[in-house]
Amino acid sequence: MFALKDIAILVDGIIVGDPDFVVKGACSIDKGKKDCITYLDNPKYVKYLKNTLASVVIISKDYDSNYSNKNLIKVDNPKIAFAKVLENLKRKNNYSFTVSESAYIDKTAKIETNVHIGPNVVIEKNVEIKQNTIIKSGSVISEFSKIGSNTFIAPNVTVYSDSIIGNNVHIDAGSVIGADGFGWATLKNNQIKIPQIGNVVIEDDVWIGSNCCIDRATFDSTVIGSGTKMDNLIQIAHNVIIGQNCLIAGAVAIAGSTKIGNNVTIAGQVGIIDRIEVGDNVVIASKSAIFKSVKSGSFVSGIPARKHNDRIRQDVLISKLPEIYKKIRNIELLLDEK
Repeated sequence: MFALKDIAILVDGIIVGDPDFVVKGACSIDKGKKDCITYLDNPKYVKYLKNTLASVVIISKDYDSNYSNKNLIKVDNPKIAFAKVLENLKRKNNYSFTVSESAYIDKTAKIETNVHIGPNVVIEKNVEIKQNTIIKSGSVISEFSKIGSNTFIAPNVTVYSDSIIGNNVHIDAGSVIGADGFGWATLKNNQIKIPQIGNVVIEDDVWIGSNCCIDRATFDSTVIGSGTKMDNLIQIAHNVIIGQNCLIAGAVAIAGSTKIGNNVTIAGQVGIIDRIEVGDNVVIASKSAIFKSVKSGSFVSGIPARKHNDRIRQDVLISKLPEIYKKIRNIELLLDEK
């Protein structure tokens, strides 16, 4: 349940109606339900607004309408606002902030109020966890790690020592944060392990999908910038720095010490070698292989990756090679006859 006045604060909206009205769920506008909240951002659905059974409707500030039987919240972007409401309803409806009897919590751990700790969770020494965070069953938070507020950690997540996880972070099942980076030195055909004594820093509002691996840095920090969203099955090697608001699709692998700028989109199955830089606002098409640094604003694709338009032209020419070869061969035959 969620009071209208609290929703307005969450979405930075203006209330038209009863600020103390309590929302009990969410629904679509065309299949409205009593005591539920919905949203309107598509003109095609205006016809449902007057008669929807939904008790609260999130609408645009630009929409000039007054329905006396509806509580309204006016916002800049109804769809984004509704997404925030759904996330908070999900938390409030599905989780009670309890600590399971089977969880192990070291006596030196500092855990604030309203934290949910599920069955068989392990919280090691000197861990800090802020309020309204949820840690599901079987997860391990290793020593000296810090977790911010409103963060969700799914079942069987492993957070290695000294990791720093910000506010409003989502880490899905099976992901591993802060395992040793792949650091080795060769001496007389023997591989010598280089200790990885850095950590991982995950900034605010980051989403990490299932079965992702983010390795700790050799000395400093492997960093996932605020607002970045990561799909499933992604490998981030040691010392990598990823900027803000990036989108990284599944099965991407980024090798050590590479730097990714802000607002970068990396499609599925992309491989990026070590020690290069990818600038801001870059788009990398799926299955591309990045072997050198990429300038800001570029759209690249292919193996090796190059400007997308150049690759398309090259592919067109390659597709014509059999025809070109045939023509050249015919010319050679004519010349031989002479």
